[in-house]
Amino acid sequence: MLQNTMKGAQCLFVVLLLAGLSLSGCFGEDEQSNGPAAQLLVALDNPCDEPSQPITQSLTEIIVDGETRLFRLTVPQSQAGLKLPIIIAFHGGGGSQEDFQQQNEFDALGDQEKFIMAYAIAEDDRTASEGEWFLNTAATSRDDNNFAEEIVDRLSETYCVDQDRLYAIGYSLGSMFTYEVACQLNHRFAAVASFAGTMPVNPETCNLVGKMSVLHIHGKLDYIIDYDDDWEWKDGEHEGVGTMSNVPGMIDSWGERAGCQNQNSHDDFETEHIVYSSCQGNTRIEHYGLQFHEHTWPDEVDETPTYRLIWSFLSEFTN
Repeated sequence: MLQNTMKGAQCLFVVLLLAGLSLSGCFGEDEQSNGPAAQLLVALDNPCDEPSQPITQSLTEIIVDGETRLFRLTVPQSQAGLKLPIIIAFHGGGGSQEDFQQQNEFDALGDQEKFIMAYAIAEDDRTASEGEWFLNTAATSRDDNNFAEEIVDRLSETYCVDQDRLYAIGYSLGSMFTYEVACQLNHRFAAVASFAGTMPVNPETCNLVGKMSVLHIHGKLDYIIDYDDDWEWKDGEHEGVGTMSNVPGMIDSWGERAGCQNQNSHDDFETEHIVYSSCQGNTRIEHYGLQFHEHTWPDEVDETPTYRLIWSFLSEFTN
């Protein structure tokens, strides 16, 4: 049944081409021996001349440094010429086969607000000491940084992408990787937002070439990624990541990097909210500390659905 459906879609694509029509967001077909077939993006000569067709959670394949990498793609329907922001989502450890947190809500909001969601999938052959996402501040590999950039580059060949509005979000280990994006890809990405991660106290590389705004949400009772204390990680094959920062210290360090002049905080029974403002390049560093929350992704933060809070923050910033 699936094979017949895919053949039918392929035939439709050929018919449309023969009719002289361009189909924005169309895919080629790639056979894989394991799991569902991944789709290939089809480059268009002028992506902004074509409307985008809606796609939801399509497993998509690209080649990065000679290796096949996968992500799930959701694209809103849009008119020709409308530039679409991209959010790349990085899952937590062991989450490559699972839905991203509030995935359906992000997809629905993307359709309303007109942005693309790309759910990156980590390679499945990495050891526990490596982690599923390489933290390149200490490891020897830029594989995942290149993956993030290649997602943007390949999508830009098929869709009308707003190059000034590229964002990354993450959960747990994926949250840690968003800080790799913030540190090393800030010449392209404008902002990151994540839950339950941290970054090294002394990252090997974290230069702000472009602008970078940061939203970090964290449960103060997190028993996996400690909120109040520094901790050591990755003693195995990728030594050198070293001491991971406590969360308040990490937020302070981003306030310093961004040259923020003001800090305001509000603390109530459930939530501590810290905002660094008057930062260089009209950026902002923002943090929500959830007083009674652990490591699980929250449905709401400060009485706002988490996915909406994240998009509301990200959408303010351009690079």
